[in-house]
Amino acid sequence: MNIAVTSDLHFMAWADTLEPVDSVPGLYHALHDIAEQNPDLVVMNGDLTNGKVRDYELAMRAVRHYLDAPILFTMGNHEYYGYYEDEMYSWSMAQQRFLSYTGQDAIYKSLDFGDVRLVLLSPEGYHPDWHDAAWLSPAQLRWFESTVSQWRGRLLVFLHQPVNGTVANSEMTCFQSEELQAILAHRPNTFVISGHTHQRMDQPAQFLCRDGVYYVGGGCTLNAHPQSRFVELTESTTTFRIRDHKSLRWLDNDYRFTVPVANETVTTSDKG
Repeated sequence: MNIAVTSDLHFMAWADTLEPVDSVPGLYHALHDIAEQNPDLVVMNGDLTNGKVRDYELAMRAVRHYLDAPILFTMGNHEYYGYYEDEMYSWSMAQQRFLSYTGQDAIYKSLDFGDVRLVLLSPEGYHPDWHDAAWLSPAQLRWFESTVSQWRGRLLVFLHQPVNGTVANSEMTCFQSEELQAILAHRPNTFVISGHTHQRMDQPAQFLCRDGVYYVGGGCTLNAHPQSRFVELTESTTTFRIRDHKSLRWLDNDYRFTVPVANETVTTSDKG
């Protein structure tokens, strides 16, 4: 199974004309390159849009035009940026808009593919004073713990904002970082994949292992170094590769990581 993971496309259209902003043609180029790699699944890990109806209209037209593979979505902080324009804005409005355009049935959910469980988490609110950090409700955390507690296969967790103090530039990026780390600590075959920071993927700080859990930082499809990360899953390995959409090449020399599937199982004592 081959999963393309991209984030931070930031599709935006001008309010007065509904025309794409100047950065959008580069996003078309990146989506085309992703499609050329024939992924089995694409995960859009937050900040697909700037939260407005016109942005979603533009984004979903592009996504459906370029990508044939099934697509999963998480919310990012920018999906809540209707705060700055919508007169009747609310967190619920932002979430319903996201669900309506993406076609998903929930902003957090899990899907199983054989021995691999994909878990999609999403921030549930926004306030300017939060400096774009993720806030996850107690209900989402309870759901997350129950979703992973009995799972014995590989676990890929997608959350737009990284857990604090993990990948590059992840200072104060998620309010519930301690809770998430406590749920996942010492769980074998677990990968937490984020975006948000707009940091290049091709740096050592973007892939690390802590307490047996791998934290994998995302790049930014929008910026001067547009990159996506591909996850290749075989029966015995999980491999992470970086695709550079500007040069149309794989950055494999120092930034291809292969992790063997551990035969361990999670027990109550493992979790403390």
